[in-house]
Amino acid sequence: METKRLIKRKATVRKLALKGVNPDLFDEFKSLRSSFKHNIQKDYNTHLRHMENDLVSDPRRFWSYFKNKNINSPDSLFYNNVRYNNDGDIANAFADYFSSVFKPSTDFNGNDECKSDCFGDLVKIENVTYDDVVLAISELKSSLTVGVDNITFIIKGCSEFLIYPLLVLFNLSLRTKVFPGVWKQTKIIPVFKKGDAQNCKNYRPIAILSPFSKIFESIIHEKLYNQVKNLISTSQLGFIPKRSTTTNLFCLTDKIISSFESGSQLDVIYTDFSKAFDSIDFGILLKKL
Repeated sequence: METKRLIKRKATVRKLALKGVNPDLFDEFKSLRSSFKHNIQKDYNTHLRHMENDLVSDPRRFWSYFKNKNINSPDSLFYNNVRYNNDGDIANAFADYFSSVFKPSTDFNGNDECKSDCFGDLVKIENVTYDDVVLAISELKSSLTVGVDNITFIIKGCSEFLIYPLLVLFNLSLRTKVFPGVWKQTKIIPVFKKGDAQNCKNYRPIAILSPFSKIFESIIHEKLYNQVKNLISTSQLGFIPKRSTTTNLFCLTDKIISSFESGSQLDVIYTDFSKAFDSIDFGILLKKL
């Protein structure tokens, strides 16, 4: 009931904020949006925990959930004017399409050491601590989806046996500057975007990572972000805590309203890069980082 109430209130406040009724409504909207996301995740995690606890006594509930997760899979698929009906052929068609979209860097070698003088000695990660691993495991999202290693979020229930082995592996990786190859392997799941569900090009790939990789990356991200967060431009609104593209929308709306009120001209240029994340030059990205 609380989640439903938040949905209605968030929608109401958003409409009023966009109309510029009260500047304080923007802050209320951000708070409601954060609470709504938190409640959705909490409800979903509770749902998964109930299924996990009832797996022995009520296996039908689990399999019902599993089947519903796959109910939207297409029975047939078109790619390059060819129809595929077999599951294996459909999977290969997706693999061919996703591979064709990806553009690897011409001079990038993942085994080469990347040198950068952007921050000098400002950023340092000397080691991972016991508490770092405990916190990262506790914050691991609950999900029944597994990667290529077939390890699920159930590791949260036996974390006491994994903390020290993971601690050794993580610190060894930092000392040797080697990220385990098996943690780079991912399971790719096609997710429908819009349009014709039988058109291969209307899907985007979602990578399912190893939970051990997620834990390590979570620890590194936390350590890096705490050291550089004050250097990030205030204009950077995406992928930043408590900021989003919605924040950008409100900033633009405010500028438009101010321009109208002052009678001045305001020109806006919209750009959209097709498959932007698939076309990143990793060599340039690493040098910038």
